[in-house]
Amino acid sequence: MLIKILMILAGGGLGALTRYTLGSQIDKSLNLSFPVGIFCVNLIGCFLIGLLVSLFENKFIFSENLKFFLIIGFLGSLTTFSTFALDNYNFLTQKNIILLFTNIFLTNAFGLLMVLLGIKTIKIIN
Repeated sequence: MLIKILMILAGGGLGALTRYTLGSQIDKSLNLSFPVGIFCVNLIGCFLIGLLVSLFENKFIFSENLKFFLIIGFLGSLTTFSTFALDNYNFLTQKNIILLFTNIFLTNAFGLLMVLLGIKTIKIIN
C-alpha cells in the first residue's frame, strides 16, 4: 500500500508541474483571451489516458505500480478532465446514453454552480 501511495504522490507532483509548465507556455506563446493552455492540456490528458488504458487492458504494461503512477497520479494531477472523458467513453461503449448525457450535463452544470457558490461564499464572508 505504501508503494502505491508513493507512486501516486510522485506522479501527482509531476503531473501538476507538467500542467503548469505546459499550460503556461502555450498561453504565453498564443496570447489569446481563451484559456487555450488548459484546453490543450486537457486534450493531451484525454489522449494519454486513452493510450494508457488501452496499454493496460491489452497487457502491454503489467505493472500495477506504474498504473498508479501514470493514471491516478500523473494524469489525475495533469487533468481530471481525462478521467471525466474516460467515464463518458465507458458509458458510450456500454451504450448507456442516458448516463453519458447525464454525466456531461450534471458535471458541467453543477461544476459551474459550485464555482459560483464558492465565489458568493467568500463575498458573503468578506
